[in-house]
Amino acid sequence: MDIYRVDQATVQCGESKKIRQKIDFLDVLRNKEAPERGRTPHIVPKKPSGLSESTVQPKREHALVSLGEVTRQNPNVSSLLIKHPAYKKDCWNILYSLDNRDKPYTRIRPGTEIFLNPKTREIVWGKMLEDPQASRAVAKSEQVHPGKEKKNPVSTKSFSERLVGAVKPYFGKPYGEINCYELLVKGLTNMGVRYQGAGGLGRKLMAMAKEKGLPMNAYFNGEGLIAASGSPVYAKTLLQIRSPETQAAQVLKEIEPYLEKGQILSFSIHSKGHTGIVSRAKSVWTLINSGEMDNSVRSNALPKGVGEESLEAEIMNWFELAKSRGESLRITLGRLNEQKLVSFYDQPPLEPKKV
Repeated sequence: MDIYRVDQATVQCGESKKIRQKIDFLDVLRNKEAPERGRTPHIVPKKPSGLSESTVQPKREHALVSLGEVTRQNPNVSSLLIKHPAYKKDCWNILYSLDNRDKPYTRIRPGTEIFLNPKTREIVWGKMLEDPQASRAVAKSEQVHPGKEKKNPVSTKSFSERLVGAVKPYFGKPYGEINCYELLVKGLTNMGVRYQGAGGLGRKLMAMAKEKGLPMNAYFNGEGLIAASGSPVYAKTLLQIRSPETQAAQVLKEIEPYLEKGQILSFSIHSKGHTGIVSRAKSVWTLINSGEMDNSVRSNALPKGVGEESLEAEIMNWFELAKSRGESLRITLGRLNEQKLVSFYDQPPLEPKKV
């Protein structure tokens, strides 16, 4: 008996052709990480790294655990955490904690060994090992202080805040002019990110697809942008939707602690995909996107176009759609990393342009 699935990275806004990948049925049965049949865990490595906990720095009150070295195969701290037998399930909780979220991960050189304090869950490396307070000092130095500008082309507002602001001028535009993915591209372009042409972000997405033997537009979606210029916060595939209301409520409960304005949220079923930007209207989490505005938080929204909808209601819609079509549902939440986008900047303005 064969089971087939669709590579979710190939799904774009609107309908798309099914691209199937054969899976050995025994591999599905052997997936012990899945909490229950029909689900896959958030992010599960295919192969265990084989790393074992080793203690170092005996002078510290709590001996550190080695996560391994940053290499070409493991280019970032998240890849080390995901492969660690003891901490893989808490990977994103650890990385986005207050002690770790602002650290200069993009400056880590290959060959650097990364350590974790098993009590505080703080990640340290290099000079941070010499001074227990050094990591916090470095993190603070990375933050932008009010009234001061960084030397690189960014404003004093956070990247996420500026991304939300960059797409708001398009509110009310019809879907025929801007679809959900184009809205993300226009927002990034409005912030000064070069997308078109040689050396643009679009070319990078095409190169990623070519390397994997996929269609050139396979990564022209929210998941592609996260993979190329950001990092995932939450990802889950539900192979079968039995109770849309119950399962949607569970997913919302799981992602709510990690929600921040400016994150990218994508939905994918076999035949359709959608993406938008997480925002907030008063006390309600919302999704800025382009599509059917059946859950709009604004009274003057177009029936179909760019607008802002209730995030909870939008999640429910996709669970109901997946059930009605008998398809699996993939949900991906991630944030774009400004440092990964710096090479694409074309002297951006400090505030979004008007359109």
